[in-house]
Amino acid sequence: MKGGIYEMNKIITLMGFLVLAGVLYYSLNKPVAFAATAQGGRGQGIGRQQMLAEKAKILKMNESDLLNEINKGKTFYQIAQEKGVNVDSMHEQMETFQKARLQALVNQGAITQEQMQERLAFMETRQQNCGNNVPMNGQGGRGMGLHR
Repeated sequence: MKGGIYEMNKIITLMGFLVLAGVLYYSLNKPVAFAATAQGGRGQGIGRQQMLAEKAKILKMNESDLLNEINKGKTFYQIAQEKGVNVDSMHEQMETFQKARLQALVNQGAITQEQMQERLAFMETRQQNCGNNVPMNGQGGRGMGLHR
């Protein structure tokens, strides 16, 4: 009987490793949807990088120059004003960009349509507060995004 328990423990351990390997494989091969959620998040993932690149393009800057300005404590709103970029136009361009990016994630099955709508609503709220230095989820007011 003792040998049977030992064999059973080996089987259970092996099954545990197989399940863990499957979870790791799945998680590493699943597209990354969006680093920050409407409930908060530091926004340091793929979505952040894409948004930063798009804002740099709209502001007619390269990404490293934009990051330097942000690291100096400026908001996107302040940078847009300094560059003479119409903030409403920037909002419209970012909304178009974000809708296309999120729809692609829905099409891939990485997020649901409901999650897409939540993220678009969050973006709209942030845009409405743009320039007001209104804190978002206790993260401090960083204007049009990029909470650090």
